[in-house]
Amino acid sequence: MTQAVGAAHPGLRLGPWELLRSIGSGGLAEVWEARRVDGLYDARAAIKLLQGDGATAAVARRFMRERAALGRLTHTGIAALLDAGVQPPHAYLVLEFVDGLPLDQYVRRHCPTVAQRVALLLQIADAVEYAHGRLVVHRDLKPANILATADGQPKLLDFGLAASPGQDAEDTRAGLTPGYAAPEQVAEDAASTAVDVFALGVLLFELLSGQLPFGRRGDSRAVLDHAVLHQPPHRLAALLKLAPDDGQGPGAPRDARRALGDLEAIANQALGKLPEQRYAGVHAFIDDLRRWQVQLPVAARRDHGRLRRTTLLLRRHALLSTLGGLLLASLVAGLGASTWQWQRAETARQRSDAVGRFLADLLSEDGHLRENGRSPNVLELLDDSRDKLDTAFADDPATRQRLLEVMSRTYMALNRFDHAQPLGEQWLALARQQHGEDERPVLQARLSLGQVHQINGNHDAAIALLEPLAAPLAREFGPDSEEVRQQQFILAADYMHSGRLDDSERALERVRVLTEKLHPHDDYERADYLLNLDVLRRMQGRVAEALQVARQTKPLWNSPDPRLTIPVLVLRRHELSLMGMNAEFDGIDERGGPLLADIRRALGPGNDFALQVASNWAYVQQWEGRHADELRTRRTLLDGARADGLASAQLLTFRAELLVAQARGGRPDLPAMRALLAEAAALDGGGRRGRSLMLLAEAALAAGEPALATDALQRLRERPLPGALALRGSRLDQVEGRLARALGDLGRSAELLARVTDIGVIQRWAARLDRALTAQLQRTPDAVQLLEAAHQARPAVLRPGHPLDLVSQWLQARQTAGRDDDALVQAAWKQLASARGPGAAPPTLGTLGGLLP
Repeated sequence: MTQAVGAAHPGLRLGPWELLRSIGSGGLAEVWEARRVDGLYDARAAIKLLQGDGATAAVARRFMRERAALGRLTHTGIAALLDAGVQPPHAYLVLEFVDGLPLDQYVRRHCPTVAQRVALLLQIADAVEYAHGRLVVHRDLKPANILATADGQPKLLDFGLAASPGQDAEDTRAGLTPGYAAPEQVAEDAASTAVDVFALGVLLFELLSGQLPFGRRGDSRAVLDHAVLHQPPHRLAALLKLAPDDGQGPGAPRDARRALGDLEAIANQALGKLPEQRYAGVHAFIDDLRRWQVQLPVAARRDHGRLRRTTLLLRRHALLSTLGGLLLASLVAGLGASTWQWQRAETARQRSDAVGRFLADLLSEDGHLRENGRSPNVLELLDDSRDKLDTAFADDPATRQRLLEVMSRTYMALNRFDHAQPLGEQWLALARQQHGEDERPVLQARLSLGQVHQINGNHDAAIALLEPLAAPLAREFGPDSEEVRQQQFILAADYMHSGRLDDSERALERVRVLTEKLHPHDDYERADYLLNLDVLRRMQGRVAEALQVARQTKPLWNSPDPRLTIPVLVLRRHELSLMGMNAEFDGIDERGGPLLADIRRALGPGNDFALQVASNWAYVQQWEGRHADELRTRRTLLDGARADGLASAQLLTFRAELLVAQARGGRPDLPAMRALLAEAAALDGGGRRGRSLMLLAEAALAAGEPALATDALQRLRERPLPGALALRGSRLDQVEGRLARALGDLGRSAELLARVTDIGVIQRWAARLDRALTAQLQRTPDAVQLLEAAHQARPAVLRPGHPLDLVSQWLQARQTAGRDDDALVQAAWKQLASARGPGAAPPTLGTLGGLLP
C-alpha cells in the first residue's frame, strides 16, 4: 500500500526533530516520540501533529489554543512546551516527553490506599491551580491526560481544549470525554474554572471507588451526558458493596471505606450541577483535601457539630485520649480555644472563596467583543475588569487585601509589572492597616512589592522596602527560609544597579549558601544564582571571571528542565557579550545567529529579548572594529522588528544605536537625530528616555555636532537620571567628558574621563586613549605616562589593524613630533580618517568620529 503524501512516518524531520515511533492517536491529532538530531543537544520529545492537513479551521484554532496555553505554563506538574512550528503539510507541537503511565493504570499498580491516592490528586490539583493562576483552564481533565512517572510525579497533558477568558470555546464538545465533562460543557453553556473543579471531583470519586460518579464505564455518550445533567452522584457505600472490580480504571483502594464521610462530601461538593454549588476555586478544593489529611473538619460538611469536631481532635491526638480523666478534662477545657481556631480557619476559607468567585467571574467566557468583533485577550479582559477592583470588597478590608494580593501576583506572572506595582502598593497599605509592621501579612506584601520595584528599575524604593526586613523575616519565617533567600536575591540586584557592589557581593554570597541548603539539586536555582553572579562580576569590571561564571553553567544548557529554557538563553547571550568584552572574537558569529533563532523559536516574533541580543551582537562587532558589519546588524534588527509589527516608539533606543553606527561610518543622518531627540525628550522619564538621549549625544559627537550633543544632554538632565546613568563613573560621565573636549573645556574633560569605570578590555583600552588625548591637548606632564598606560592596555589577543591601533599610532606620532603639521602626524591622521569608511568626513576630537567606543 502506498504511503500518503505528507503522511507522518519514522525518520520524518520536523525542524531539528526526527520522528521515531507513533505513541498515540486521537480524532484530532497524532503523537510521536522524537529525538533531536541537529547536534545542539541530545533530547527526546513528544511531537503532537494535527491529523492530515489540519482538517478544519476549528481544529487549527484548537491547536493554536493549546500552543498559546502551554506557552504560559512552566510547572513540574505540566508537560512543557519545548518548540512549535509549521512544516507543510504538518503543524506540530514539541512537548516534554513523559515516560509514565496514565493515571488510572499508575494508581492501580502503585497506590493501593486512599491516602496515597489523595496525595497524588493533590499534586494534580496544584498543577491545575497554577494553570488557573496563569488564566488557563484545561477543560479536559481525565486519566488519559495525566501521566505519572516512575517516581510518582503526575504530568498534565493535552491542553487542546484549554482556553483563556474571552476565547471562543466553539467546536470543542466533540472533543469532550463523557463522564468527565461538567454539565455546562455538556449543555454547551459558557465554561469557567469551575469545569476543572468538576473534573477534579470526578477524578477524586473514581480514585476512591474505582467507578465513575455518573453512569457506568462503557455507557453510551447519551447515557453518560444525561446522568451528568440530571442524576445525583452514586452513593459511595453502595458502589463499594455492589460494584465488582472489572479490571478497568484505577480499581477501588484496599481501604476504600476510609473514603466514606468527609472525602465523599468533598467529591460531592466538587460535583455540583451548577458552578456556584461547587468549590469557589481549585484552591478551596485543595484546602479541604488537606484538612482531611490532617483530620481537621472539612468545609464540605457544614453539619459538623461539637461532637464531630471533638472526635476528630481526639483522633489526631490518639495518645491524649488514653491518658485518663485529668488529661481529658484539660482537653475539654481547651475545646473553646480549638473552636476559636476553627472559626478563624472558616473565616479565612470564606475570604478565599469570595476572592475565588471574583476571579472566576473574570475567567468566565461571556466577555464582550471588541469593536472589530475580536474577543478580548487575557490582558485586555483583566484590564477591563480593573475598575471593579476600586470598589470590590470595600466593606471587607481583609478580603480586599487578599484580592489585591492575588491580582498583583497575577499581573507579575503575566510580566505586566506596570499594573502589578500599584496593586501591590494598595495591598501593602491595607496589610499595614490591619497588621503590625513585622507581622507576616505585611512582610509578604513588602517582599512582593520590593520585587516589583526591582524589576521596574525602582532600585532605591526596593532597597528602602526590603533592607529593614532582615531581622523580621528571620524571626517570622526562620533565618534559613526561602523568604530570607528571596529578600537577599532581590537586594543583590538592587545593590548592583545602585553601584553598591560590595553589598551586592555579600547578599549574593548569602543567596549561594541558602540555595545550596534549600535547593541542593535544583539546576534552575543554581543557574539563577550563577546568572546574577555573572552580572555582578561584569559590573565589578572582572569580565574574565564573569565569562568563566557564564561558562560554568554550560553543563546545565542541555537540561530537559523547561524552567531552564529562558535562563539558558540569557546565559548564552551573556557568553556572547562577555566574549566581546574579553576580546575573544573567534566564534562570535557562530553563536550570534543560532542564539537569535532559538530565542525567536522560544518566545515568538517581536520579543524584546531578541532585539537586545541582536544589539549586543552589534556592539561586539563594533568592539572588534567591524563597523560595516555592525551597521548591517543594526539595520537588520530594525527591519525585522518593524516586520514583526513593533511600533517606532518601542524601538527608540535601537533607532538611536543605529544613528550612532551611521555617524561612526561617516554617514550621519542629522534630520533623523533631531526628530528622535524631540521624540525622546517628550517621554516622562525612565530608562528608555535616558538611554536614547545619551545615545543621541554620542551620535552627534561622532557626526561632529557638539551643539546637538549639548542639547541632548541638557534634555537628559531635565528628568531624574535612571539607574546606572546616575552613578559616578558611568558611561554618561564618559560622554560628557568627550563633549567637554569637543567644546575646548579640557580641564572638565580630564576630570570626567579620569573617573570613568571601564568594563571590558576594549573599553579599558579606549578609556586610556581617551585620557591620553585630552592630556596631550592640555600639554600636561602626565601625557606621556597616560599614553604608555594606553599602550599597555591593548589586549594581547587582538590581531593588528584594529581601529584603535590607528588612534594609538596617531597619538604616538603627535607625542613624538609635538605638533600637528608634521608629515608623520598628518599621515597617521589620514589613516585614522579612512577607518570610518570611504568618503567619510574627517573625524573631530570629541570621539574621533565614533572610533573611540
